[in-house]
Amino acid sequence: MNPKQLEYSIFEAVSDAIGRVWTIEEKQLIQNDSELQSHLKEWLNNSLNDTCWQRENYRIVRDLSAPSSFSQPMNFFEDIPF
Repeated sequence: MNPKQLEYSIFEAVSDAIGRVWTIEEKQLIQNDSELQSHLKEWLNNSLNDTCWQRENYRIVRDLSAPSSFSQPMNFFEDIPF
């Protein structure tokens, strides 16, 4: 797949009602594309409540984010219902 097709597939995975875990190829594109990372972080912030995010995908995007300036309990992200 070319990068645009992969990008479409990445967003499809987190907008589909059944959701799916990203493929290795998709994860590699995410790791290497800062603009895509930014879009995914924004998408996550705007769509977390729709239950389309798989826990593994959520953790990938969460781990891309810089540490916040305020402290959260260690299990804060574990408590989000999926």
